[in-house]
Amino acid sequence: MKTCLMLIVLLVSITSLLSAGTNAHIEVKLFKDWVIGGEINFGNLAIKNTGTAPILLAKDVFDFEIGQLVTRPLPRDTYADSQQEKEYQMMIRGGDRLFSLPSGETHMYEGRKLYFDYCPSETETRFTVSVYLGNDFWLDSEPLMYHGVVPDSEEYLATIANNLWGLVAVTYKNERWLYKKSIPNPGERKTELLYFPVCPLSLTNKIRVEPQDDEMLFKIWDGDKSMIYHMNKSILIEGPDENNVLGKWTRDRKQRAEVDNAEVRRKKAEEKP
Repeated sequence: MKTCLMLIVLLVSITSLLSAGTNAHIEVKLFKDWVIGGEINFGNLAIKNTGTAPILLAKDVFDFEIGQLVTRPLPRDTYADSQQEKEYQMMIRGGDRLFSLPSGETHMYEGRKLYFDYCPSETETRFTVSVYLGNDFWLDSEPLMYHGVVPDSEEYLATIANNLWGLVAVTYKNERWLYKKSIPNPGERKTELLYFPVCPLSLTNKIRVEPQDDEMLFKIWDGDKSMIYHMNKSILIEGPDENNVLGKWTRDRKQRAEVDNAEVRRKKAEEKP
């Protein structure tokens, strides 16, 4: 009994230390608010430490996505939330994998999409994008919403990666998006197909796909505009801003964060005796 009481007191103490002065504004950018069946949507985010204590975040974007970034439906799935500690412990295992985000500063992750991996089956799904700090402590964005829809059309463009994936153009109302779509193996038990959005496309242009020298790279033509798509990373590594919406938002938001962080550091330096 005494050991149990000591453990409870220790856990409460850890949670208290985390909550004291720990707060953040999580700015989430969704590039569209509708999803189709089987879609794993993506976006990006900026985390500003609005508390007085440093926030420990993963240095690597992959570690962050596995151990800390969670799409949490509203109302909460308490069982799913309880499993995150295991992912967090696996993420931090084996070395110095965290850094401290100082009070007042903003951090962004670059180089890959951040997937908000909740496939809605209902017409509307409310959720938050949350960052897990361990010991059942969460930082949450403002509530967001996806609208589950049936697309108006789906156009086949190309088969890639040894017939494991296809590229398709999906149109819904006045939007047209490029998707990477899973292709089941012949004879495999039927499962729901997965759709990963890549980028917006023009509504009327003919879309062409050409393989590049690197087997992971594909050149995609949207009319006379060209893009380079990296299949493994599932991002555009080249393309005009109207198509490469992830790259543009990340670049612009990072520049603003760098200016803001420099100002925060300048003020802190002035306040030092």
